[in-house]
Amino acid sequence: MIIFRRIYSVYQSKRTPESLFDEIAQDSEVLQEFKHHSLRVMYLSSILAKKIGCFDEDLRIAALLHDIGKVGIAKEILFKPGNLNSLERTIIQSHSHVGNLIVRRELGKTRSAEFIRDHHENWDGTGYPRRLIGEDISLQGRIIRICDSFDTMTYDLRDYKLTKMSYKEAFDELERCSWTDFDGNLVQEFISLLIEIELPDSWYDRFDSNFIEKLYASIESPADLL
Repeated sequence: MIIFRRIYSVYQSKRTPESLFDEIAQDSEVLQEFKHHSLRVMYLSSILAKKIGCFDEDLRIAALLHDIGKVGIAKEILFKPGNLNSLERTIIQSHSHVGNLIVRRELGKTRSAEFIRDHHENWDGTGYPRRLIGEDISLQGRIIRICDSFDTMTYDLRDYKLTKMSYKEAFDELERCSWTDFDGNLVQEFISLLIEIELPDSWYDRFDSNFIEKLYASIESPADLL
């Protein structure tokens, strides 16, 4: 109830995607846990979208807020170390639809909401919430799907194992799941991009001037990532 009162109070004033996230996260330990993951996914999704020529503000917003639908999920379920039962799995899978509703109703960003809704769809139709297949999934949703998975494998330590994968291991996993979970063409674009910019370990937490120069040299408008 406190969370939804917070959402309503934010509604009374002019809202940005960042202020929406911050306001809700103040009352949600879950979203606090996901805050830096969300920022990393936004950065990775933005540079991949720029590489293939589909970047816009709706994509950036969707990547930043892709996990906002987890606001009402108990951390005991979300961070459960063992296997989920069917009810717990259904609860977690609801976050794509809930995020879609929050962004659609609270920001009026219908395209961003669509991309959030699509970011757990699988290429082969086994994803959720709508079991879309192939190019029926929005391109932006497919981009966020890859970047979200890569960050979880290499940085976030939530779903894959208790130790981080190396980039090589993560690339192999993305390729192994190409054309089942992921758009295989986008996977290749993503891997070639990260090799090109030489993404360093701990790139989000440690300043690396050489990497920053390479990153911003690869995009036309650095302000788009801020």
